[in-house]
Amino acid sequence: MKTVLVVDDDPSIRALIRLFLEGAGYTVAEAGDGRRGMRTLLASPVDLLILDIFMPEMDGLEVLQKLREQHRDCKVMAISGGSAKIGMDLLSHATIFGADAVLEKPFDEATLIDRVGKLIGPPTA
Repeated sequence: MKTVLVVDDDPSIRALIRLFLEGAGYTVAEAGDGRRGMRTLLASPVDLLILDIFMPEMDGLEVLQKLREQHRDCKVMAISGGSAKIGMDLLSHATIFGADAVLEKPFDEATLIDRVGKLIGPPTA
């Protein structure tokens, strides 16, 4: 079974992503900030990391940079809804830092499942 780690400081976003992905058959783990996300990754590898850009403690770009230094084989999808608010496209920066895909919030279930499937395949393959 494929495992996805969702790292986002918003518990409602984590719960929604969990609902969508578990409904599709994926196993989901969660972390509420970048530091916890890195600890989780070090303790147990995952197939995909869904990573929010704006977070306290350690933001998504910092996590992505450290991840690429240590775990090059983990797929990463960066998510954000705050780029338009600050007038910067930080999702494009995430691809520069090594994200395999990006997804702008808000998103729907079908789009999320499609992107995850393209990155890591179906849940049981």
